[in-house]
Amino acid sequence: MNVENLLAGYERQFDAGPAWAYFSPGRVNLIGEYTDFNGGYVLPAAIDLGTYYAVAGNGTANVNVFSETIGEAASIPLDSIGARAPAGQWHDFVVGILRELEKLGISGQGLDIYVAADLPRSSGLSSSASFTVGLAYLFNQAWDGELSRLDLAHAARRVENDFIGVQCGIMDQFAVAMGKADHCIYLHCQSLESELVPINSGGHEFVIADSRVPRQLADSAYNERRAECDAALDVLRTVHDFDCLGAAGLDDVEGCEALRALPIPHKRARHVVSENSRVQKSVGALRSGKLEEFGRLMQASHASLRDDFEVSCPELDILVDAAMQVPGVLGSRMTGAGFGGCTVSLVATDAVPDFISRVNKTYSAATPYAARIFRTRAGDGVKRLDD
Repeated sequence: MNVENLLAGYERQFDAGPAWAYFSPGRVNLIGEYTDFNGGYVLPAAIDLGTYYAVAGNGTANVNVFSETIGEAASIPLDSIGARAPAGQWHDFVVGILRELEKLGISGQGLDIYVAADLPRSSGLSSSASFTVGLAYLFNQAWDGELSRLDLAHAARRVENDFIGVQCGIMDQFAVAMGKADHCIYLHCQSLESELVPINSGGHEFVIADSRVPRQLADSAYNERRAECDAALDVLRTVHDFDCLGAAGLDDVEGCEALRALPIPHKRARHVVSENSRVQKSVGALRSGKLEEFGRLMQASHASLRDDFEVSCPELDILVDAAMQVPGVLGSRMTGAGFGGCTVSLVATDAVPDFISRVNKTYSAATPYAARIFRTRAGDGVKRLDD
């Protein structure tokens, strides 16, 4: 994204120059899918694709937002935020974060906000968390709030859970708020204990492929999977004192006869506990430079998401299979909620051009879609651009 274009867009829309500019990253989860709301471990990284904002005060009691991506404007009166309900529109996220900040005592005069992005929407790279955490951050700064990055991540999550109605965990918002360049985040989602882990990829890089499959099922299936995991936890709690599914191990799941009698909750629990273990092993592999082992764990993660959690789709499987046919690829898996969206692959840097060519060719021949492939790097969390 060219920041000069962002500023020019603001001037076209609001007939003035902005006072501040901000960037809020997307995130890629390297491994650890559907473990976050189950209180397990995840390994995400903020990336250098995301959402950009140009902002200035407007001296009114309205927040005016223009989305370049949507091509629409919204004007939101600040004096009636608490009474507003979701309207099923993109600006629900703006209303939602304003409501959350008002509850926390953060408010102020009106702002004009121009929003642009180079992060693909509905792709499993946390475009909604990027948008919402970025809004929270700029409102907090513009209105002299004193909320921490963690406070902002929690507020953005509550927007998703309580206002939008998607029962996500904290991973996406945490990574967007707390990311650091060239690091991933080893996060325990129950305790929120975290550690920055350097990405020592030894001549390899993580490459993202967007399937471009419409993800109409993703939100409803996300809530459905959460309910299935809750059902599994309820059964396990009849014999164990677990506070979350992520506290269980594979022996607990396989040793529970009552859970094995329920095929769907059993499969969901088996994925969660095995994925939790894979994240822990992956951190050790990354730290010690055992990239082949990291790649094998990525492969096992995808198989579990496909077979036990059933959130992959034929297009994602084609992308993963195509990636693994390219020399120099150590591992590949879907990332995000699934049912479309993206894969992430660990690819030798000198093999990336061949990877792009071959994966694009295979995918275009097998599906009606043309993949978008991104070479990204782990970046910083949300920030003001002129700091």
